[in-house]
Amino acid sequence: MEIFNLLKRLIIYLVKKKWFLFGVLPGVLIIGVAVVILAGHFLMTYPGICLSCHESQTRIKMWTQSVHPSQVTCVNCHAEPGQVFPHKFSAKDEFVNKNCLYCHREVENRETEISNDIKITHRMHVQELELTCVHCHRNVVHEKTIPGTNKPSHATCIECHEEVEARDSESCQRCHV
Repeated sequence: MEIFNLLKRLIIYLVKKKWFLFGVLPGVLIIGVAVVILAGHFLMTYPGICLSCHESQTRIKMWTQSVHPSQVTCVNCHAEPGQVFPHKFSAKDEFVNKNCLYCHREVENRETEISNDIKITHRMHVQELELTCVHCHRNVVHEKTIPGTNKPSHATCIECHEEVEARDSESCQRCHV
């Protein structure tokens, strides 16, 4: 009981001091609010929260093996960009595509680009054919075979470019340098 009386007197003493009311107390309140906001943001964007329900899905297992867990979390691809407390989530290609282009804005306007021995025209695929990033780059984080690449597999290209299977030199040169 004596401790409570001592604490009560200390509070009464501090409340009478202007330096406490206008300096220390607002500072403590601001720090407290910041801690609550940061904790809430962390809990809403931490992949462990998503994985607590989705851990048995094979795509999640593929994501955890890819290069993205250290750079990009579930929220970066599956929530509206720029929210402090994300609340709308989706795995639909159109939704995820907006998030791809949020970080990779320059890609959709690229003309012919050469990477290793492959040449690709992103502008044609995105603007003219209206394909989403996920059409070709699903393997970025949800690779079924070898994780850690952003290049579409040959089989992915063949899904749309069946004529390549003919294997004539002209069809090869459309994509290969």
